[in-house]
Amino acid sequence: MPVPYSSLDLVSAASPGGEHLHHDFLVDGRPLLHRLDETDGFDTVSPLAADVTPTVRAAHAQALLLADGTRRVIHSCPDCDDPGCGAVTAVVAREGGDVVWRDFAWQTGPTADLAREGYPGVGPYRFPGETYRSVLLGLLGSSACRSVA
Repeated sequence: MPVPYSSLDLVSAASPGGEHLHHDFLVDGRPLLHRLDETDGFDTVSPLAADVTPTVRAAHAQALLLADGTRRVIHSCPDCDDPGCGAVTAVVAREGGDVVWRDFAWQTGPTADLAREGYPGVGPYRFPGETYRSVLLGLLGSSACRSVA
């Protein structure tokens, strides 16, 4: 049985302590970080955070656009984007014309252990490919991903 469609957008948000402004993923009208906080309460932010350089934000958006079936950082430590420091990751895969985020996990090393560190009940999320690309390409075209000369 296929996963029903979810909506995807971006919303401006602040980290729990209010120190980091960032874009968070809005899935089905609700910030993804709120769903994750209810599950484990990890202090993470989107790798699209405002205090991350535009080059890093652009690299994350481009990696998510690939949707090549590899595990990608969805939320990371507020001070860096290194999964070794702790990050929420998910497999981002293309299925037909759609993109699916699945197998969410808290990752602290080179691989994720879904049995110990998975997020049961979070995802999978299926996004129409055109909408998915539009949201991420819109971000790439915004000033958030461009260096100011």
